[in-house]
Order: sequence, then structure tokens, then C-alpha cells
Amino acid sequence: MSKQITMRFWRDKYEGPGCLEYSRVPEGRRHHINLLPGIQQGSSTDTIDDTLNPSNVQVYVATNNDEVSIEMWQFPSVATTTTPIVSALVSLFEGARLIVGTAFYADDTVTSELAKLDPHGRVCPQRPAK
Repeated sequence: MSKQITMRFWRDKYEGPGCLEYSRVPEGRRHHINLLPGIQQGSSTDTIDDTLNPSNVQVYVATNNDEVSIEMWQFPSVATTTTPIVSALVSLFEGARLIVGTAFYADDTVTSELAKLDPHGRVCPQRPAK
């Protein structure tokens, strides 16, 4: 059996490329959302095993327009509930140099955390071949 979890990636400035490489803890399988210039947001609905109950999102890299990025960031830093994450949203604010991660849980609770972005871009990982 399996279940589906949706990740959304949004950015305030979208003249150039942006990407998000992430996994869910404890799954550990890397997923990608790559945004082309002119595309503000994207999403990915991923299938995970029913036995996994994700508690956090691991961001390996998020980058935007070769201007800002973050590497190895996890949200929430402390799980606030024992119910699993059913969806998540990463919002990248290039102008403010901030990133916000929001986790939505099966019990209808929501938690958000923010972090500062580095003032330089990082290489976007390529989507693996299927």
C-alpha cells in the first residue's frame, strides 16, 4: 500500500530558474521541483509507503535566479505533533532573503518555520531519469 503527499514550491521573483530538492523524514528519497524562468510555482505529488509517517521535510537545496539559496535545512526543526505530514509548502522570498517551510498535518494542524537565505545561488540538481 502507499499514500500520496504533495509538496508545493513558490517564489516571489521568477525571472530566472529555481529549484527545490527535498525528501521527507524518515523516507529519505530525494524529490525535485524545477521551475523554468517565468514560472512562479510548481508542485509534486509523491507516493510513499503507507508504513512511513513523515514528521519533517529535509531541504537539500533550494535556489532561485542564481541570487539566493539554502542548503541542508529541515523543517519543522522540532515536530509539534505525532501525526504525519500530509502536504508541505516551501515559499522562497528572494527580496527579503528568507525561506518559509510550512507543514500541514493529518490532524489539521499547521506549523511554519523560516530561515535566512544565502546571498548566492547554488547548482540545481537534475531531475533523475525515470
